[in-house]
Amino acid sequence: MADLIGPQAYAWWVPALGAALLLAVAGWYTWVLLSTRRDRVAEAPVMGLDRRATYAQAVATTLQRYRAEELDLRALHLELARTMRAFASERIGRDVSSWTRADVATFDPTRQIGELLAVWEEPSFARRSDAEAEEAAARAGEVIRSW
Repeated sequence: MADLIGPQAYAWWVPALGAALLLAVAGWYTWVLLSTRRDRVAEAPVMGLDRRATYAQAVATTLQRYRAEELDLRALHLELARTMRAFASERIGRDVSSWTRADVATFDPTRQIGELLAVWEEPSFARRSDAEAEEAAARAGEVIRSW
């Protein structure tokens, strides 16, 4: 029978190459994760009183249209939601018109707009609702003034 030869040791460069490849993959993952990460807005952009007044006026105009029976309760809530999403877009610094209310609430440090949109979902999409138009407009105005 032939003599068996013991296992051969790897050359020095094989484990060095393996370690270098592992470091390269770890570095690539780190770079991808850091470069594609969304930065949250730390502070909301400053909004002047004139811009706040514009949104407050839009809410008041919407309520006047409801009182004049140009809008029904559903249309009132849809218009208020559109106005508040425009307000949130300006405050957050991103277009939130197509975001869910949960997404808006995530970026709203006060969570007030997310709560309003949640309350307004039922009257916006129900055939009949017991929602209060005056209360909805008052809450929208309160959020505009406070945030």
